[in-house]
Amino acid sequence: MINEIELKLAVSPETFHLLEKHLQQFNPLVRESICLGNTYYDYPDHFLAKQKMGLRIRQENQTLTLTLKTNGEVVGGLHHRPEYHLPLDKKDVPTNDQLRTLYPFEQLPATSLKPIFSTDFNRTFWLVKFRDAKIEVAFDQGEIVSGERSQPICEIEFELKEGKVSDLFYFVEELPVLTDIYFSSASKAKRGYQLSHPVVLTDWLNKWRDFLNQEREESAVDFNAKFHRLLKMEQALVEETLSLPPSLFSQDFMKTVERVGAFFNLYHYYDENKALFEQILEQASGSAIIEDDILPQLLESNQTFLNKIQALIRFHSETKDNEKTIEKLTALFTTRLYFERMMKLMRLAVSGESSVYH
Repeated sequence: MINEIELKLAVSPETFHLLEKHLQQFNPLVRESICLGNTYYDYPDHFLAKQKMGLRIRQENQTLTLTLKTNGEVVGGLHHRPEYHLPLDKKDVPTNDQLRTLYPFEQLPATSLKPIFSTDFNRTFWLVKFRDAKIEVAFDQGEIVSGERSQPICEIEFELKEGKVSDLFYFVEELPVLTDIYFSSASKAKRGYQLSHPVVLTDWLNKWRDFLNQEREESAVDFNAKFHRLLKMEQALVEETLSLPPSLFSQDFMKTVERVGAFFNLYHYYDENKALFEQILEQASGSAIIEDDILPQLLESNQTFLNKIQALIRFHSETKDNEKTIEKLTALFTTRLYFERMMKLMRLAVSGESSVYH
């Protein structure tokens, strides 16, 4: 078993040249390019997907590896998850016996595994020494294919191989990318499963009611748990919005109203609950991952995004232009401004966890 700690960013293809130039200053210990072919497997009832697991066979040159990725934890774009590996001699459909070799399942379906989708991409990776840490930077570009449907892959993964999580954050913050960038919590496997199903819009109004109801029902306030739920909801809302085709909104005024309204509810809540950040910071006192000026910066960020969403509501009300409204909304969350906000939120979310990785 290996525990991965990584940050993942969705980017545009043009970012590759900026990244390569930026990394040269660190005199990378390693720089390689490889082609990776991956086939993901599951049972007909999607048993593994329901357990939030992904099973794949990866081919790298002539090497074949069976890997089971477990759910772990994702905070914003920071991934921390166990994965299990088994070398293979040939590429056959995995068996239940092989699966049990990887992980102690209590029970597996009686049916056979079958291929569900593939992710084939070119990976260029660098191993960089930064402060006391070693960080692997991987730029992946290719596509996910499920039947007749496909979706591009273009992302950067920053994996902490050794050292402090705080150094991983500092390293990523120095990236020179200014536009077309956002943290991604969705693995390639999750995106592959989504590709094989029709698009379903989340009912964010009900989701928000559930959040508020849970808050009211809690006898003792766990500020960390509340903040993690809030951050998870923000990440899911942003990522779903950025992944949806604009055509879903272009002819539907109410869908556009509901989508922008979901962001208003989020940032209005942050504005009304400023003390939440103070409570988290109090509990994280002394953490190396927290910057001294993080509180005023987060409060300013909350106000900035609340103001921008309110301006967007006025724009949509006045113009009735659904397409332009969604275009402005998605552009807002692929900016450097939002990237910096998410870095601070993730720092706060992991401030109480172990800060060193070996």
